[in-house]
Amino acid sequence: MIEPSEHRPTVAIVNLEAIQHNVHAFLKRMSPSQQLYVAVKANGYGHGITHVAQAALEAGASGLLVATVDEGITLRKNGVHAPILVLGLTDPRGIAEILHYQLMITVCSPDFFQRAQEQLAQTDKLDLLTTHRLTVHLALDTGMGRIGLTTVAEVEAFKDSVSAYDWVDWQGAFTHFSTAGGGPEEHVHAQWAKWQALTAVLPDSVTVRHYANSAMAMWYPQQPASDIVRLGIGLYGIDPKDRLDVPRAEALQPALQLLSEIVHVKQVPKGTKISYGATYEAQADEWIATIPIGYADGWFRHYRDIPVLVDGHACPVAGTINMDQMMIRLPKYYPVGTTVTLIGRSGHLDNHVSALAEQLNTISYELLTSISTRVPRLYVKGESLC
Repeated sequence: MIEPSEHRPTVAIVNLEAIQHNVHAFLKRMSPSQQLYVAVKANGYGHGITHVAQAALEAGASGLLVATVDEGITLRKNGVHAPILVLGLTDPRGIAEILHYQLMITVCSPDFFQRAQEQLAQTDKLDLLTTHRLTVHLALDTGMGRIGLTTVAEVEAFKDSVSAYDWVDWQGAFTHFSTAGGGPEEHVHAQWAKWQALTAVLPDSVTVRHYANSAMAMWYPQQPASDIVRLGIGLYGIDPKDRLDVPRAEALQPALQLLSEIVHVKQVPKGTKISYGATYEAQADEWIATIPIGYADGWFRHYRDIPVLVDGHACPVAGTINMDQMMIRLPKYYPVGTTVTLIGRSGHLDNHVSALAEQLNTISYELLTSISTRVPRLYVKGESLC
């Protein structure tokens, strides 16, 4: 893994108080019988997996959601003891670590249990099954088309097969609504009908049934309520539909700023070419500054039309964004060391990640998770470093 570059001024600042504010905001929406699990997969949506997890748990979250076993192991090795559910499908060859680190996993086929048992036998670790139980949640595909069982017959067959493995604790079942955060609303209703049909044949012992991501929790409360609310993008203070005109009652606090500094500045005469391909030409005598961030840091070449903010001014990118650096046009001279805001506020301007996503024809999730591990994460609570 690429290590953070701590000897240059490019940094992502993560406000853990904002994370906790957003946890509290969702807990207020929920009934006492519901649990809040927060998604910290993909390095906490680019914010940092362990710090975000710990802050969310301190604020009242019950558990954590990851995409891979390795993410779960990272949390355990960093002292996180809360329940962790792996949302992606896992390789049964990793069963010993799954059991050792007490990870809950997603399944959608009883073949997993047979192959996992065989793996333990081949590696002389069958004794793990006498001291550990494997907690699983069954994925149901109600219309996402990603993973999960799709028919009542498949659920019935799974129910019959899983009973052969007394070391398996089939605790839950879940689905994911594909259009709650955008898309045809009628598909939400179709998915709900299918969810009801599939869960109707689950045994009573499967007590945790969950379907609510951030968007479902905010806009489509259903009965019976989701036993777990899976808080994803909302945890990080971003509206699931990337709306900017959010009603005050729904307002969340963005947790991340992406900052850098001017490391070089010069005045160039009219006609000067800048960057690879000489695609930029100064239209007058201009102040050009160099910023130490580029596409290897997750600030990609196609971001060239996104201005950055310097002292409350929107400064356009001058030419092609490089791997490690980029150049911008300043409205006037600013010295080396001047702060440059790529995501966040500067003066009266706000490079809000949702606005950037709209301009780039993508979603905020992609921008945030693309910030590479080469960019250090600096954690603050209020005005204090932590």
